[in-house]
Formats: sequence, structure tokens, C-alpha cells
Amino acid sequence: MNGGKQELSRAIRAQVDALAGELQVLAKAPGPAALQQARTGCALLAHHLAQGEAAQGFAALAGWLKLTYGAARLSETGAACDATLAALWHDRLSPELSGAARTTLIQGVARLTETLARPPGRALRVLFIGDCLIWDIATQLQIAAAAEGLAITPHLCAQRDAAELRRALDKAGPVDLVFYAPFGFGFAQSYARALAPGAAWRPMARDLPGLRAALDEVEATLSHLLAGTDAPIYLHDVSGTRQASGWRGAVTDHIGARRRARVAAWLNARLDALAQRAARPFLRIPEAAEAHRLGAAAGRVLFEAGDLHPTALAASLASGPYLRACRAAHLLARRKLVVSDLDNTLWAGEIGEGPITHHHDRQALLLRLKARGVLLAVASKNDPANVNWRGAALRASDFVACEIDWAPKAGNIAKIAARLNLAPESFVFLDDRADERALAEAGCPGLLALDPNAPETWQLLDDWAVQRAAFAGSDRTTLYQARAARQAYVATPSEDPGAAYRQLGLRVAIRTAKRRDLPRVGELIARTNQFNTTQVPISAKELSHPSRRVLIAEARDRFGSMGIVSALVIADGAEASEITQFVLSCRAFGYGIETALLQTALAARPGRRPLHGRINESPLNAPCREVYAANGFKLRDGIWEAQEPRPDLIPDWLSLDIAPDLRAIPAQVSE
Repeated sequence: MNGGKQELSRAIRAQVDALAGELQVLAKAPGPAALQQARTGCALLAHHLAQGEAAQGFAALAGWLKLTYGAARLSETGAACDATLAALWHDRLSPELSGAARTTLIQGVARLTETLARPPGRALRVLFIGDCLIWDIATQLQIAAAAEGLAITPHLCAQRDAAELRRALDKAGPVDLVFYAPFGFGFAQSYARALAPGAAWRPMARDLPGLRAALDEVEATLSHLLAGTDAPIYLHDVSGTRQASGWRGAVTDHIGARRRARVAAWLNARLDALAQRAARPFLRIPEAAEAHRLGAAAGRVLFEAGDLHPTALAASLASGPYLRACRAAHLLARRKLVVSDLDNTLWAGEIGEGPITHHHDRQALLLRLKARGVLLAVASKNDPANVNWRGAALRASDFVACEIDWAPKAGNIAKIAARLNLAPESFVFLDDRADERALAEAGCPGLLALDPNAPETWQLLDDWAVQRAAFAGSDRTTLYQARAARQAYVATPSEDPGAAYRQLGLRVAIRTAKRRDLPRVGELIARTNQFNTTQVPISAKELSHPSRRVLIAEARDRFGSMGIVSALVIADGAEASEITQFVLSCRAFGYGIETALLQTALAARPGRRPLHGRINESPLNAPCREVYAANGFKLRDGIWEAQEPRPDLIPDWLSLDIAPDLRAIPAQVSE
């Protein structure tokens, strides 16, 4: 009934190690981290097949492999490995498969290798601001985008202190898109407190001062972003969704549902008001509507696939509004003009042959684009005497150029380009005939030709119009004057970056892990993608080996315990000690806990040997790449090295409780 998809899913799960090894070899990606990435990709494929989604599964596997192994390298090896991979997987799996499952496998592998062989385009630079929700979205988005041949270079910011966050944004550099989830699953501490299980019986009025302060910080951050970048900025609204798992999570969700809905509604009303007074329009991510559509499943883990464990809300937003926004930015951000056919494009029918029916919705969208700075033109095979605009939303005066005759459209488009001194690479061409679109693309390299009768074309153009909202009713001179005024307005001295943290009462206990801690440490290392310096998994057995020292940090604040949030594994050698794993939970980003743990490890090293660390870069671990440089380590031949601790780097808002065997750094009490 399902084309053997579930059968193939079971076979892949049973052979996942062997299949992953073959993928790794064919991709020429050695090392245990690469093997784990291949396992994750196979698990992702098996999940989609189990849901009856063969096309999505092989596309997701291709996207994951491009994301983790590098699209450029795979495009060089993909074409060559087509027959090899098909033969290997067929020989390994087919003896146990039905005919339907074998057909699904053969078709899927062909689709996979075709996608892998496609060279990547220009990378889209995307800034993500938020907590676990947006990090989860960023991962799923990159997989989906890579499957389409769209590369994303992410820059992720998770600083909870507003002043520190704004400094991090200044260092981000030029970006193409910004996504900001100011509340997420608990990015703002006052929001997390208002949604905590115990809050259901507390008067909401007690939480309002903290929520108002959080909104003030959101507005300040948005003003900073609006002043610092011309890129479209997408702001999440608030859903009240909390991460939850198991029956306890379901019970907690049910108990707190009404309270969370009230908090979300209160915040959303104020975010709407904030949007009305913003210096420049920003765009919205409909988190609340999507969470309502998903219901109780929104905060639950959708599936477990190796290193991937997305919530339903994150996966849905990534494949919906996030991917559409990235697609529009990638394909259209540099376009300046839409040149359109007329018959069966702007209206239904052929105007020279009889009555026509105007597509008022299409014309209205083109008028929106025109109002936002996009030029309009016509290239149509028609008798110009027959063309009129009676009953249309558009008028002849809306077009900067019209080429209406019987000449080839590619030549007429080239004429328009020459007349306007624009390159065809900046053009979008709408025509209902596939042959005309192909000829135009061949004659005008770089032109983007779209089918006007495909609904996704108008969704793409609508997303483009949304992203050009900032240009509505303004010329570039006015925009740049306004931008300078905004920059001057926000150029005020930053507040004490530790003030908010001191009020939290952050306490960090640092100690050597006990045997009972090792399963949690192993899980933290295995499931952490963003702040994971080496991306090398390690078993509880390996963690307990005498050659390893495992240091952990447990954190708590006025709202309760966070548990073990960071772990650092050290292998002691004769001449130096090396950090083999260093991870920090995304729940603890922005507090400086990683600095306290690293400086403690440096101070407590035996024999005063140098301490070494490495950064194995992956597409996901940007948040940890500066940790050694920020802690006084020096880079020598690809290895970070430090000789002496720098306790002065530990933030003074942390109260430290360091175990006696590690106490080369004195205990620190935040005032």
C-alpha cells in the first residue's frame, strides 16, 4: 500500500552502520564525527520512509549530507558515486526487500545522487537570535535548504544580556536575513518564569513588571538591528509553547495551558504595538498560529534521528516561513525588474482572439512590488493595437518599458535591459509557456524565468514583496537619511552587562564528575550540536577510563536548578593535557559558565602542563568557535594552548562553588 516505504525504513535501521560507512567512504569524509553524521542522515531517511515520505526522506538525506560534509565536495564526488552507491545499497538491502521496496530504493538513490551532484550556489548569510527554539529551526532549515541547493551560512547569537547581545550583533558583519525569537522556549528569564509550571497558580500581575522590562529590551534590540542592517528582519510572535516530553510533560502542558495562553496574548498585543512605532517595518514569523495548528504536539520532540531531535514547532517553522523567506532572499534579493508576458499571464485568454479575464490578484501583487521599488516591464508576442488595460488593476503607465511585437522575447528582454542600463541578471521573467521561458534563460544568462500558472511563483513573489516592505513609499535617499538618524538615536552608552545576571542569583558548582553523572554527561555530549568544540561522541565507558578527567558545571538561579549544563573532558599526556570534548547546553548560553569551567580546568591541571584544545568546525557549532581565543589561549599549528589561568575573565555575576580538589581558583561570590 505504501510502496514498500515502511519495509525499506526497517531495513535501513537494521543496516544503519554499514550504510553510513558506505556513505562516508563515497563522500571521502574520514573520521568518527563524519561517520556519526552519516548515521544521522540514514536515521533521518528511515524516519521519513516510516511516515510514507520517500521523496522527502531522500531529499532530507541529501540536505543533511550537504550540510555536514560540504556541498562543494559532494558536488564533485556525487556524479561519480551514482552507480557505486546504488549498487552498494542495492546489494546490501535488496535481498530482504519486496519489489515495491526495491523500486523505492532505486528511485530514491537516483534522486539522492542527482541532488548531491548539483553544485551549490551563493551562500545566504543568516543571523539567528534566540534560544533552543531558533537553534533547532536553524538546523532543520539548513537541511531543507541544502536539499534545494541553497547554502546557508548561519551566525547565531544567544546572549541573554541585552547589552552583550547588541555587542555580539555588531560583530556579526553583513547578513542577508535576520530571524529573532525574543521569547522562544524561554530566552527571556521573566518569560520563562511566567510560564513555569508553578506559575499557573500565581497572579499574573506579579509577572508583569518583568515581562514589561523584557519587552523594553526587545524594542532596544530591534532598534539596534534596524539601525545596523538593511536586511529584512523577521520577528517571532509568542506561542507560549514549552519543550516537553513524556507523560509528565503532557500533564504539565495541560495544567499550564491557560496561563501560557494569557501570557502569550499579553505579549503579542504589545509586540503588535511595538511594530506600529518601529522606525522601519519588520516582518513576522507566525509562531503562535503554527503552534495553535499543531496543538499539544507543538513542543514535543517530533522524531529522534541520530543527532537530530527537533520539536514539531521548530520543524514546521523551518520548512514553512523560514524556508520561504530564505528562498525569496536567495533568488530575488538582487533582482530589480519583473518583465511579464500578457496573455495567460496577467490575464486569462488571448486578447487578440476574444474576451479576457484579468488576474486582479496577480496584478495587485505586481503593484505592491512596484510600490516597493521593483520596476515592471512587458515582453509579449502580440499586436500592440490589440493591447489595452480596460478593467485591469495595472495601467500602461505602471511599466517602464513595453516590447509588444512578434519578435523573439529573449531579444526584446535584451533591448529592455540595454535601455534601462540594467543587467538581465537582475530580471524576473513571467511567461506561461515553458519554451519561451527556456529561450529567455538561454538568451539572457542569469535571468530568472518563472511559470505564472504555478501557485508557488506567486507565493515566492509575495515573500519578495514582504521582504521589500522597508522600501514602501520611500526612495533610497530618504532611507539612508533615516538610517543615519536611527544610528545616532541608539548610539548611547551600554548599561552594565552584569546587572540583570546579578539579579538572577546565578550559582555555578564545578566539580569532577562522579560515576552516576556519566550517563548524563555522555548524553549532553551526544545531543549538543551548537556548543560542541570537537563534535566527537564518547561513551560512558570511555568517560570512566582512568586516562580521562571529566569536569562538570551545575547551575541554578532564583528560579531553580538547571542541572548539569556543561562538561569538559581532559586527556592527560606526558607533556600536555588536551580537552577532547567541551560542550555547553543551549539552555545555558550567554551566562559565561563555559568561561568559569574552562578557567577552573586550566588552574587545576596537574603538573602545570600546558592545556590544549581544538575546534573541529561543523555547520552547527559556530557558537563555540571563539571560546579558546576569548579565554587567553593562543593558536599554534592549529592547536589552542594556554599555560596560565585567567580568573579575571570569569564574569563577576557568577557565584562559584568549586570542589576542593579543583580549587586553584578561589570561590567567587556575586554581590
